[in-house]
Amino acid sequence: MRIYRNGNLGRVYSAVLAVSLICANAIGQEAAAYKELPNFRKINDQIYGGGQPRTKGLSKLAELGIKTVVNLRGVDNQTRAEEQEAGVLGLRYYSIPMPGLARPSDEQVAKVFALLNDQANWPIFVHCNHGSDRTGTILACYRISHDRWTDDRAISEAKQYGMSWIEFGMRSFVSDYYKKQIGGSENGVKAEAAAPDKPM
Repeated sequence: MRIYRNGNLGRVYSAVLAVSLICANAIGQEAAAYKELPNFRKINDQIYGGGQPRTKGLSKLAELGIKTVVNLRGVDNQTRAEEQEAGVLGLRYYSIPMPGLARPSDEQVAKVFALLNDQANWPIFVHCNHGSDRTGTILACYRISHDRWTDDRAISEAKQYGMSWIEFGMRSFVSDYYKKQIGGSENGVKAEAAAPDKPM
């Protein structure tokens, strides 16, 4: 009887190990498939985030069905080239520069939210350089306003995707945004009042 139980237990362990290996392999394949898109993640069917797309990254986004790209980085030669490539691929492109080491302004966040809330832009991809700090801040605020997350939960997810411990300003912005939400503001910041310009 005891041997029989041990045998069953061994089969259970074997099954669990097999499933774990299959899952690990699948995750590895998915990561390899998106090597052009560092720190890529899906928030829902409409909203995606990540870091600066690498070579052929915009082509991968177009292949995935992304319609709009929002770049939170400052304007430089790389972002200008990205804008041109996005146009060739038929992607809508918006540049909304945000500081890399400070709180964003309400106006900057409102401009991004005006895009995120416009169904004509879906699916939409938001990125900065690493996809962790500026992107993490925007997506954390989106989690709060759209998914009704707490600031702690939203910041925790941002940290999972690399938000730096030195980003005190961005974390405080997320916490303040949450306080505005629970204080009765429907959008935290008024997206409608700060709609960005037309696609570049």
